[in-house]
Amino acid sequence: MRYLKSNRQSRMSIWHFEIDADGTAFRQIATLEDGSCITSNRKHEPYHFMLSEHPLDPAETYYEDISQAEFEALWYEQLQVSMEHWHRTQSLFPVGVRVEGFIEAFFPQGTLINLLEPLAVGITDTFALEAVTPSEWMCPRYRVIAMVSGYDEVNQWVLLANAEVLGSRYEYMNSESRVGEYR
Repeated sequence: MRYLKSNRQSRMSIWHFEIDADGTAFRQIATLEDGSCITSNRKHEPYHFMLSEHPLDPAETYYEDISQAEFEALWYEQLQVSMEHWHRTQSLFPVGVRVEGFIEAFFPQGTLINLLEPLAVGITDTFALEAVTPSEWMCPRYRVIAMVSGYDEVNQWVLLANAEVLGSRYEYMNSESRVGEYR
């Protein structure tokens, strides 16, 4: 992996990226002018899940290389901010529990699943999900059931296995009645 810093954006002061050899971003931190941060592992209103959709070209003049240690220190600082929520999420979603949620976004790491609890994000293997799902259902807000198989501590995501798309869209107005139904 390679780590970059950019001052190119006008509304955001500084951007930090973790990219692979092809320039695909895996993690991203945007530091706003007021000092607050937006990280790619969490949904942030009004930005949703913010991760560069296109490969980055590190040769562009507005990027500078930084060390992995510098990136990880910034990332770790942001993980600490949400640690209380992360521990709550782990207690709500123990390994082996069947859960329901809906597709939020597609990342290089997999498909992000909203687990119907504040700040609770699951991730499942996109290729495995596509293999058993009609392509027209592979869209945001389609309902998913899965089994909790572990935790991604680097991103504070719940790892999901045996995921199935149910073929219907999740409606926000039903959230209270849906939470916990598959537990």
